[in-house]
Amino acid sequence: MKQTLTFILFLFFIQAGIAQPSNDNCANAVEICISKPKSGTTNNATSQICGTCADGSTVVGSACFQMVKTVWYQFTTNATGGNADINVSSVNCSTGSNGLSGIVYSTGTPCNSSTYSAASNCVVNSAGNFTLNATGLVANTTYYILIASDSSGQCNFDIEVTGPAVVLPASTIVITNNIDTNTVCPEDIVTFSAAVTNCTNPVVNWFVNGGYASTTTNGNSFQRDYFVNGDVVGAQVECDCGANTGSNQLTINVHPYITISAGPYTNIPFGGSTQLKGSGGVTYSWAPAETLDNPNIANPTATPLGATTYTLTATSIEGCRFFSDVIVNVLDSIFVPNTFTPNSDGVNDTWEIRLIEFFPKAEITVFDRWGQIVFKTIGYPNSARWDGTRNGTKLPASTYYYTISLSIDSKEERIKTGSVTLIY
Repeated sequence: MKQTLTFILFLFFIQAGIAQPSNDNCANAVEICISKPKSGTTNNATSQICGTCADGSTVVGSACFQMVKTVWYQFTTNATGGNADINVSSVNCSTGSNGLSGIVYSTGTPCNSSTYSAASNCVVNSAGNFTLNATGLVANTTYYILIASDSSGQCNFDIEVTGPAVVLPASTIVITNNIDTNTVCPEDIVTFSAAVTNCTNPVVNWFVNGGYASTTTNGNSFQRDYFVNGDVVGAQVECDCGANTGSNQLTINVHPYITISAGPYTNIPFGGSTQLKGSGGVTYSWAPAETLDNPNIANPTATPLGATTYTLTATSIEGCRFFSDVIVNVLDSIFVPNTFTPNSDGVNDTWEIRLIEFFPKAEITVFDRWGQIVFKTIGYPNSARWDGTRNGTKLPASTYYYTISLSIDSKEERIKTGSVTLIY
């Protein structure tokens, strides 16, 4: 008994998990339009049995088929009305099925079978393609299509409506932009707008040089910058019903690019300055401006207190802006080796202090172990490097002690101390 109950529950959950078609109920009838075929199925569809149900036993119009697995579609006529054909194609039914059936209904009250009457021929158990011919349709009116298969199986199919009663006026789309002329600077943001007529729920696809660029809905605007001279912008509108329509095309002309430069990467000592080297533009603007003597010239003097990236904005004769960056790195230290070998072998014969060239006013003093000065200099060019001598006399191998003052125009006193060993 327990196993039987488990099996019944298993079957229940399997059935519950099988999805029915979304248009299984008349109230969810799928809209079909001219030139827009829909794919459908009666797989797992059901019917309602009640006095006024749309697909129940009392349907007015005497449908010619048994309504077991039913799905619903609808279409709306244009302002003229007349005849329409509902074409059902690619019919593919499972083994054991008697085929696919269909009929078109006019309705007084949607989905209330007591107000329905047949508006087309009735097709029963067709194993192949068939057409429902609806004649004399009233203008601007919604009609319902009932498609069914019997209890022996299910069918897949395509469905489409054609005919003069559903031919819609052609949609139109005209695009414009927000500039007075079609000549822009490379960085200009251009806004394009689409004016669409005769289209329900328009979706506008934008293209640049024929390649997809963006999609907007309800004619919303499309923006883009950095065009290349001669780029062509166009659009196509998709409507719920009716064919897609292409727009006019706009050619964008772009002022010429200019090559600008903010100059080379530069190292300066702490408290020092350097002249920036902008070029290529007609007017100039630098940022950040706080550490520049004049941010609106090509070659301002920069005095940053730390590593700084300066951005140059230069304009062309047409007023277009172009950008370039340069880094000014501020050095606040040196590297002092703790040994050297003044043995005249051409290798490491002098005391090389790295980055000292960025501190041209550095004062360097070297002492022996008794505190006697053996070397002193202000500035340390290559020609003035200590070679391990005192007044031209070679000093013995030993450890010596130094102080290095990185004073720059008295803005800040920085003292480094340590030892250096002579090795022969």
